[in-house]
Amino acid sequence: MDTAPEHGLTPTEKTLQGLIHHYPHITLAILFGSCASGNARPDSDIDIAVTAERPLTLDERTELITEISEATGRPVDLIDLAEVGEPLLGQILTKGKRLTKAPEPFARLLTQHWLDAADFLPIRNRILEERRKAWIGN
Repeated sequence: MDTAPEHGLTPTEKTLQGLIHHYPHITLAILFGSCASGNARPDSDIDIAVTAERPLTLDERTELITEISEATGRPVDLIDLAEVGEPLLGQILTKGKRLTKAPEPFARLLTQHWLDAADFLPIRNRILEERRKAWIGN
């Protein structure tokens, strides 16, 4: 597994990158949420999304969550990118910080996001608009 360049990473990102390196079958790891945007509070959790060459076992997920939590002192929300849908996938890919630099898994997910967004988001937006109109009365 390739890791992203060291320069420009926060201490938390460097820690996460080091932990992810111990899971060579993880091909993509993205930090997202408040820790990625620089808006983390003391009670913020670590939001991290991963994809791997094979599905992570329950034991691997638990071990990774525990290691990240112990290393950062924060609760962890671990997302499997193979299972996440829109609009969360788009937010992770466009606003998150990649902790690995392998381009193929990221490009594959970005393509999936573009296709899903073209299909899903117009329908979602129309449903939300109809609900808004029904709620406020036009």
